[in-house]
Amino acid sequence: MIDRCRSGIDNAAKAAVRHYVNVVLKRYRKLADMGEGFQLGLQVAVPAGSRLGRYGYIGNGFSAESPISVGDLCMISTGVSIVANDHDPDDPEEPMRLAFRWNHRVTVFETDVWIGHGAILRSGVRLGRGAVVAAGSVVTKDVEPFSIVGGNPARLIRMRFSPDELERHDRLVNASQPIVQGRAGHVAA
Repeated sequence: MIDRCRSGIDNAAKAAVRHYVNVVLKRYRKLADMGEGFQLGLQVAVPAGSRLGRYGYIGNGFSAESPISVGDLCMISTGVSIVANDHDPDDPEEPMRLAFRWNHRVTVFETDVWIGHGAILRSGVRLGRGAVVAAGSVVTKDVEPFSIVGGNPARLIRMRFSPDELERHDRLVNASQPIVQGRAGHVAA
């Protein structure tokens, strides 16, 4: 699939320019890794230490305070935010103004994840391989692989593929990782 991206997304000249730009961006933003062909929109706040996979995309206006790990072939649309889990509302001895606890948690986007415009994700969630998050959703917990979620809070709408379609898709996109059955019959990586 990466070979298809090399030929279908970038021609030779564009790939050379993107490679140079990505080397500069990786160094400037102090990223742990920035994969081949990755594209960043304008006014994107990707924290230092983040890992960005191959041929992914992060749209304009993305923001996160803690590092992210983005797998290959991910699309994160415009206006997506990752917000911290940084206040403890359950402490009777602390007013909310003083209940701030900075806790960096890495948010993980596995391979082939798509996040719709304006979604808000809680820091530290894991978005499973092939998951889709509807525009405007609020994601407060992990999203199962190959599920489509939406709403506030985000809930399962349906699975992305039938078992046969899932097998075909996974062979094309991520053949190196086997598919196993997860809890409640959901597909897990």
